[in-house]
Amino acid sequence: MLIKKTLLIIFAVLSCYVPQSLANNVDTDFLKFATKKVEQAIDSNQKWDGPKEGPKLVSKKNIIFVASDLRNGGVYGVAKGISEAVSNLDWHLRFIDSRGSEIRQGAGLREAINFKPDAIILGGIDALRHKETLLQANKLGIVVVGWHAAELAGKNEALGLYTNITTDPLEVAEVAALLAVVNSKGKAKAIVFTDPNYKIATIKANAMVATLKRCSSCSVMELNPLPLDQIAERMPATLNKLWQAYGEEVTHILAINDLYIDYAIPSFESRLEEQKTIPLNISAGDGSKAAYRRISQQRFQLATVPEPLYLHGWQIIDELNRAFNNHPPSGYSTPVHLVIPNNVDELINNKSTGIYDPKNGYRETYLNIWSSK
Repeated sequence: MLIKKTLLIIFAVLSCYVPQSLANNVDTDFLKFATKKVEQAIDSNQKWDGPKEGPKLVSKKNIIFVASDLRNGGVYGVAKGISEAVSNLDWHLRFIDSRGSEIRQGAGLREAINFKPDAIILGGIDALRHKETLLQANKLGIVVVGWHAAELAGKNEALGLYTNITTDPLEVAEVAALLAVVNSKGKAKAIVFTDPNYKIATIKANAMVATLKRCSSCSVMELNPLPLDQIAERMPATLNKLWQAYGEEVTHILAINDLYIDYAIPSFESRLEEQKTIPLNISAGDGSKAAYRRISQQRFQLATVPEPLYLHGWQIIDELNRAFNNHPPSGYSTPVHLVIPNNVDELINNKSTGIYDPKNGYRETYLNIWSSK
């Protein structure tokens, strides 16, 4: 019932964007497909769909988490999930914080290797840039597991990764774009923002564009390359150019990160003061506190696609235990979830943390796996 009610609200919100003269010129088959996928992503009745069996816990392991930057909410959330999981074990956990510096990342990895741990976890560090160091760790018998260390989830022997944990970026991008299709009743006219400096961002943006192009009655107005570290400076002028070029034709803005929406708000507020419409905004990944607040207030942001950071932390510990037991990785990748106005309060179980933490029993499941005989 909640899903159907939510979709009805989504359809209603966009009625002003769809000219009646175009109502019959819609790709109905693709709209049906998009609606089904969006329903699945919105559903908050979650059940654990990950591994339920695995090797018993190996005792007394030493692991080191090398963080790209613990000030980053995603990295910090995963670190907290790992700490929570390890608090139930007899493992020793050490943190090395690179504080946003690639030079410090390399130094941190070398420092971690010198401690001769059983495993190293990469927290938001690009494995490709440190490939030789990671392969050296492998030769020394050190297991390396990454979080957002490569573009895709899963094993990557070429980079020295036993496995990489991330929600599938292609799935994240697809569902974000499909929401725009559903939300516009198959008439989306979208601008997509990405950071050309990151391969993962390019992959997600291209996937959003490709998904929108599968809808014959939708259109991509522009794919705009705007680096994350230049958003604050360049976003106002960028949006002014887009308004001049497309006016009120744009129904949606899709971005690879909530930050683009953060810095677009002054421009949106100016347009509202001029009694002009603003696009509906969807982020294909992140899930910041600011984004949740905007979504809850139904102001400036329609949706975001967050990652379950604590769950990823627990999964990392489970994957390490599989490696210590000479088992293959689980192959599990967490499903995509859309946070929209009607489910934001359900999905964000603790507003003080601002972390999407699915209530699917993953903690109990992993503890049961590790205690199995």
